[in-house]
Formats: sequence, structure tokens, C-alpha cells
Amino acid sequence: MVIWRYGLLATIVAAILNAALWGLARAVGVSLQVQPPGQPETVVGLPRVILLTAIPLLVGTAFYTLLRRWTRRPFLIFMLLSLLIFLILLVPPFASTERPGTRFVLILMHVVATAALLAGIYRAEMRRARP
Repeated sequence: MVIWRYGLLATIVAAILNAALWGLARAVGVSLQVQPPGQPETVVGLPRVILLTAIPLLVGTAFYTLLRRWTRRPFLIFMLLSLLIFLILLVPPFASTERPGTRFVLILMHVVATAALLAGIYRAEMRRARP
């Protein structure tokens, strides 16, 4: 349960931070319009930011709970997989917009989500390791 508590906390923190980034970007005039290849142009709205932050982090937390059962070094494996997925997910911001400001904000949101989940899982492991 400690893993889920910290995973949920990481999800909430990441969603709030990404919502704040979205609001700040909108306030300073960053266009959050994207056009993934083969799709019509769309604006990245706040509900989408929250959902696309929360759902992957909850799935990641669930995956980590399974890794803890299957491996002896779950955090190392999880961290490496998370960083690999992070790198792969850097492609969509570059493929869906030419606007540097939009790319920066989207990449920063990916950084926030990845860092929050890794920090949450790490904190949970440190808490579990304490006698």
C-alpha cells in the first residue's frame, strides 16, 4: 500500500504542476496547438493535460507493483524503463508542432511527470526499507 500511496501522491503533484504549466503557458501566449501527423490540428486543453498526466502515472505505479513481485531489483528496472519511455515520448512534441514554445512546454510536462513518478516510487522504497 505504501507504493500506491506515494504513486497516487506523485500523480496528484504531477497533474497539479502540469496544470500550472499549462495555465502559465496560456497566460504568456504560448500556442498549445498541435497537429500530429495525419490528424487535424487541435488545441491541448486542460482536461487532456490532466488525463495524459494521471493515467500513465497510475499505470506506471501498477506496473511497479508487479515488478516488485517479479524481480529482485525493481527500482533499477523501473527507472531504466521509465527513462526509455521518456525518451520515446519526446518524439510526439517534435512531430506535432513546429512552434518552439509549444515544444518546450510539452517536453517540460513530460519531465515533470517522469520526475514525479520516479521520485514517488523512490520515496516509497526508502520508506519501506526503513526498519
